[in-house]
Amino acid sequence: MHDVPIIDLSASELGEKIRTKALSPIEVLRAHLNQIEEHNNAYAAFITVSGQEAFAAAKKAEAEIVAGHHRGPLHGVPYGAKDIIETAGIRTTNGASFYRYNVPARNAECIDRLEEAGAVLIGKCNTHEFAAASTTINRNYGTARNPWDRDRIVGGSSGGSACALAARMIPIALGTDTGGSIRTPAALCGVVGLKPTMGRISLRGIYPNVPTIDHPGPMARTVTDAALALQAMAGYDPQDPKSVDKSVPDFTTTLEKGVKGARIAVSPDFTQNAEVDGDIAAAFEHALDVLRHLGAVIETVPFEGAERFPDIFRRIAGPEFSEVHRKHFGENPDAYDPDVRERVEWSVEVPLDDYVRALRERELLIREVEALMTGFDAMISPALPVAAPLIETRMTELNGREVAYKNLHRPFLSSHNLTGGPAMVLPMGFNSQNLPIAIQVSSGRWREADMLRVARAYEAATPELRNKGPRLG
Repeated sequence: MHDVPIIDLSASELGEKIRTKALSPIEVLRAHLNQIEEHNNAYAAFITVSGQEAFAAAKKAEAEIVAGHHRGPLHGVPYGAKDIIETAGIRTTNGASFYRYNVPARNAECIDRLEEAGAVLIGKCNTHEFAAASTTINRNYGTARNPWDRDRIVGGSSGGSACALAARMIPIALGTDTGGSIRTPAALCGVVGLKPTMGRISLRGIYPNVPTIDHPGPMARTVTDAALALQAMAGYDPQDPKSVDKSVPDFTTTLEKGVKGARIAVSPDFTQNAEVDGDIAAAFEHALDVLRHLGAVIETVPFEGAERFPDIFRRIAGPEFSEVHRKHFGENPDAYDPDVRERVEWSVEVPLDDYVRALRERELLIREVEALMTGFDAMISPALPVAAPLIETRMTELNGREVAYKNLHRPFLSSHNLTGGPAMVLPMGFNSQNLPIAIQVSSGRWREADMLRVARAYEAATPELRNKGPRLG
């Protein structure tokens, strides 16, 4: 008998129990498949469940461990992958009707690396069509529903991954993040989402959105699990033009070193002084107090020119997105979901001259942000200004007013895609409606270890804000 249900264990806990043979990979897989079978119809977290292939991988993992060949902390641990990430022999739909029967011949590089770590792919997680918006309302494969309130969105576009984590269908998931697509759903579903430095994890085998802004990354229920998944996937890929040949540290060695003496920046200017709901603002002030109590030095710093972020983002995202979709859109524009079609239509209108200028302007902005972060261990902010909106209306509450959710996340999240620096979100408790709210931690480029250390210190000091799963209907 196990004191804690298997599906409530973290990936690191599962990995340790598998290593010591207290649990078998097959036992762990079966528990998660049972959870998927019981709840996926109601929540639409998965588009494709690859049970047969998963059992084969779990049996292989068990045989290797019995034979004394233990691959590491994720050996035998199940995970799900966003359905724009190619998986050999397993359908990859990209959330779109165009790819309903698409079965890739090869894995994406990040899948190969997780396979090398011994992790077990359990299926493909729901996504907004072509990962092109932030709700995971998908007319092709079903609307993913928030485990904390089925009438609310999960966020997007990695919404199925966040939903599956919150609903205890998997302990680790993969997502991608172009303007917040890992961090938005993680925040709205009360889990951890990590966007690493641009170039840290290979993009090869992942359907492009905005190629110079796209980031793949891990999602999990704990900071430690996110670090373990990042460790497994990180590294240079000479076949990916955005991959950078940079040494990969052990992200786990400094996780527990705390924040005593750490300098942490807060910069409302950086998020364009965007309005934040009162419940979230109060929780963020409490988070600042927690970090001060742990010995961190919190400093409010200005950042002039943050209003450039949305304009530069739009002028880069538009032409790159339209280039990706020119063929499909030219052949059958009516096959696109209305919100994705709208995005293509404005994207094609961005002049090429604007795009070229924006690329230059982004390089200067990157240097300014790196200068801002010099001397700081991390920067923190609320992850989002609101909690999850309703599916039917796509409206949410902001200080007592009903507001449209569209693009409210951008000032908080998209800047880190432009600059390429690492950023992650983790739970910060719940608002007055018992909906998850989240904090964001970021750092300078290639400094995921600093970011993770700060996030882990906050997580460890506030256990009352997490490890409280939703009651699934």
